[in-house]
Amino acid sequence: MSYALFEEDEKLTRSFPTQQEVWKAAERAGLIAPGPDGKMALDDHFEIKPCKPDPDEVPIDPDSDFIFT
Repeated sequence: MSYALFEEDEKLTRSFPTQQEVWKAAERAGLIAPGPDGKMALDDHFEIKPCKPDPDEVPIDPDSDFIFT
């Protein structure tokens, strides 16, 4: 199973093998903030969801976690 970061139904990142790797990509992008309980959380409109890996998925920048269409 692969995972990616989504905003509503739009896939924002490339596929990752684990949810933890997606979390780290969101953290590198500054999309993680302290929640009301003090724990780090994704902004409300982002979520990590399972997805099918896309063999044609290539980020514009090979060092980038995000895909651009």
